[in-house]
Amino acid sequence: MTEMKIAVLHGAIINAGDFLIKNRAISLLKYFYPDSEIVEYYRNQSLEEKLPEINACDILVFAGGPGYCNGFYPRMAPVTDDLNKIKIPVMLLGMGWWEHNSDVVSQYSYQFEEPMRALFQKAMEKGLKMGCRDIATVNVLRNNGYDNIAMTGCPAWYDLEHIGITRYTGKGLTSSRKICISDCGNMANWGLAVELTQFVRRFFGNCEIYFVCHRGFPDARLGIEPIMKELNVHFMDISGSDEGFKVYDDCDLHIGFRVHAHIYNLSRRNLSILLEEDARGSSLNETLGLPEIKTKYLQVEKGALQYHINDKMIYQVEDALLNLAENHYCSMENAYRMMNQYFENMKRHILSIKDII
Repeated sequence: MTEMKIAVLHGAIINAGDFLIKNRAISLLKYFYPDSEIVEYYRNQSLEEKLPEINACDILVFAGGPGYCNGFYPRMAPVTDDLNKIKIPVMLLGMGWWEHNSDVVSQYSYQFEEPMRALFQKAMEKGLKMGCRDIATVNVLRNNGYDNIAMTGCPAWYDLEHIGITRYTGKGLTSSRKICISDCGNMANWGLAVELTQFVRRFFGNCEIYFVCHRGFPDARLGIEPIMKELNVHFMDISGSDEGFKVYDDCDLHIGFRVHAHIYNLSRRNLSILLEEDARGSSLNETLGLPEIKTKYLQVEKGALQYHINDKMIYQVEDALLNLAENHYCSMENAYRMMNQYFENMKRHILSIKDII
């Protein structure tokens, strides 16, 4: 006899990071409710025809992703044209806010539109808190008048085999033999990706370098592949599942643009440096106290704000690497500790399900 039946709504279609979120969310639910039955649904389609079977479950869980931004419901997650048709409790599990920047003005000027407020109301009607993946998300929700929130981190933060570990026990940078570089999501940053790869080859010398694409090989690959071949870099496509994340398991350092590559490596207590393309990355690093290296910066020109590619990024990367080694990886260990502390919030959040069904 199953303890409960949980419907999980997720976005795992192509991007490896979305598969990681989904599978780790399910692992967490199964960890705390081992006898539960999990039923999966894609969030990018209407579920009107599936509502009878969804309503036969005990709870509907929105598993991570950019759920606290206008356009999530009903554009990204159509689900139903009337949320009142969902007769079971709804949980928002470790979802996050998304914007181009996570600066103070962006956070405190963001206003949720009526469809999103309707989703929040649905999620709170049984007394459940709204789970948040980072501090910026918490700030945005509070500024919109919501205080029934829990800072749980993203489900992808938590590799259950490494919960409780707070020490870095790897080889250290000077003995690194395998470096993984995650690709950029923004096509405008491919020049930075090539520059980063060239720097890694210079800095680490004769080591194995893997260039890992999370959403499939991009069109830009044809232009940069000769450069990568000259640098003796392995190209990898890990889209379509989370199995490809295993390439990171034995790497000595991850450095790159993909938020979930950063998260995966931190969850396994590897060294990781994220180059921030948008608010997800900068909010994550702010939450865990890690160096913030942005791929772009804002500058006022003729009375208007203009974005520019960060042409000093490689200098920041080099400083971040040197600071890691010189300070005995204390910032990494602090991030591991904070992830452990937020895990306790995630635990309380998931266990609160049993109090309302």
